[in-house]
Amino acid sequence: MARKEPVLDFEQSRKRVADYFGCDGDFFLKPLLDLEWAIKGEEDFHFLSYWTAEGKKIDAVIVKKGGEPMIYETKDYTMVVAIDCVKIGFIFRNGKYITDGEG
Repeated sequence: MARKEPVLDFEQSRKRVADYFGCDGDFFLKPLLDLEWAIKGEEDFHFLSYWTAEGKKIDAVIVKKGGEPMIYETKDYTMVVAIDCVKIGFIFRNGKYITDGEG
């Protein structure tokens, strides 16, 4: 039987996950529970690598908050907040364009 409030259920689930890891939930969740993964640091950057079921390696840049990589660990799970091929189409009004980038 389908639930009557799937969006509300989804939002409550997101909040429970954020509470579980003790963090803000201002990002998308992508459960990859059965994939192998690794974290590598290079100078000021940290990278998440994970391998798909087909063996393809995916690299993502780990987001920092307060200068620290957003990596949340619990006994059984680790959540890494990273940028992984999210494309956003930013739409602006041309009349608001600033030529010198200073505002």
